[in-house]
Amino acid sequence: MSQTVIRSVGSAAKYNTSRHSLGLYRCVINTAQYSISPPIEQLGELKSIVEIALATVVMQHGILRVGIANEDSQDPVFTYLKSIDLHEMIEWKRLPGDDPDTYTQGLIRSTEAQHDRLWEGLQRKPGWKLIVHQNNQHSNTEHVKLDISFAFHHAYADGQSAFIFHRDLLRALNSADSAPGELQDHVLHLKEPPTLPAGSEVIVPFTISWSYLLKLIWSDIVWMNLVPSWLKAKPNPATIPWTGNPINPEPHKANLRLIFVPQEVLASLLAACRKHRVTLTPLLQVLVLASVASRMPSDVAPAFDLSTAISLRRFTKPDMFDRENALHCLVTGHRYLADASAVAAFRASFLTTDQTEAAAEPLLWSTAAKIGASLHARVSTLPGDDVAGLTGMVSDWSERWVSQFGKKRDATWECSNAGSIKACDARGSGGGEQACWKIERSIFSQGATPVGPAFGLNVAGVEGQGLWMTVSWQETTVETSLMEGLVQDLQKWTDAFASTGRFGMFGGGDGKGR
Repeated sequence: MSQTVIRSVGSAAKYNTSRHSLGLYRCVINTAQYSISPPIEQLGELKSIVEIALATVVMQHGILRVGIANEDSQDPVFTYLKSIDLHEMIEWKRLPGDDPDTYTQGLIRSTEAQHDRLWEGLQRKPGWKLIVHQNNQHSNTEHVKLDISFAFHHAYADGQSAFIFHRDLLRALNSADSAPGELQDHVLHLKEPPTLPAGSEVIVPFTISWSYLLKLIWSDIVWMNLVPSWLKAKPNPATIPWTGNPINPEPHKANLRLIFVPQEVLASLLAACRKHRVTLTPLLQVLVLASVASRMPSDVAPAFDLSTAISLRRFTKPDMFDRENALHCLVTGHRYLADASAVAAFRASFLTTDQTEAAAEPLLWSTAAKIGASLHARVSTLPGDDVAGLTGMVSDWSERWVSQFGKKRDATWECSNAGSIKACDARGSGGGEQACWKIERSIFSQGATPVGPAFGLNVAGVEGQGLWMTVSWQETTVETSLMEGLVQDLQKWTDAFASTGRFGMFGGGDGKGR
């Protein structure tokens, strides 16, 4: 059966369609915890309410009503879907929940499993779904809590888009509006193709200078492929960043761990950031740096390459894109090298037993300031001279990915801070007899990234409710013990800061600051 093509996915989105077609990047997930007060007595009623709210949101966002055809080709396209069966788009799960930790572990295992799944049948249904998690120990006498995971193919949306989705879903849940007319017997019947915003290469006014372009051509094409190896000086091993094991598409197994930063802890961290004139993201980057530096020997990991995700939403053309309300994938990144001398300074501070915490922590804040200054300098030049503006020059993304198998990764880790859902967007507005829904937490996660950094730190929250961080990595890319140690450090250090004003990481004398 022929399909109506809405438009090409665009050169930028091919970055994501090509990765998915090869199984290299499968989905992004944002899980928001919704609470309902007073509770809804019957599960059937609850399912109907969620389905109607979802139908409302789908009718608001055209990108949620399209499929993808020819994903494994040079010209994938978004296609018009004449119907969407919401029974296929919503999965209900009951998780064991004798205590909060047991339930949360079940939620994380469910999220890992979704990260490992490919989007099948994209020609006949969209590349997204809702997984609604509920504690099987729930009592109808209590407030109902649902963890609703919005999982999506990265060509459809990004982390900030997920916030918009949950904001709109909450509004729909709290609305007294009836179901859209297109919804009949759980199926949306779509009479007209949706109108989609153009690709990011069109709505973001990228500019590329000749000097930047020639530099990339020299480093990525001429130097890498045309200059013979005997003319290239071998880099000093003591200066090469550690980036995990070489790129391998298998096994595609996502691993996730959670860190919770309560609101009072977050408030103290943000106050300290303001005092030191840095933002939270550079601080988190330097905490990760301190942890992995303390846990890895210098001969294995003399340096690290840090990546920070940057949203391009603020740079879009306002006459072509609704920044506040539209879903899209609008992301680039910035790299920062923590060189051998910087990493050695951290290791020395961990090993020094006679150095006080007060004397050592300026190193942490000064490094955060350097990372922040580098990030600010990059953002200040956007959307100029950014690799995201050159995606149209890549003729075959699949060939590019396959050619990287077995090679060294570019970055050690990536920090992707999606921010927080605004308090005004998280509060319910139901009144009287109507159930009032609100959002109490947000968990942002990415899965295995075989052709990406060795691991990731993903950050999200709800204003006034603290924030949650996920550490994610592909099985065998890094040691599980290293990642679990990182999680322990981040949890311990942030908890300590709220009570003492210091992270308590230095001066342990055991090489690990513990």
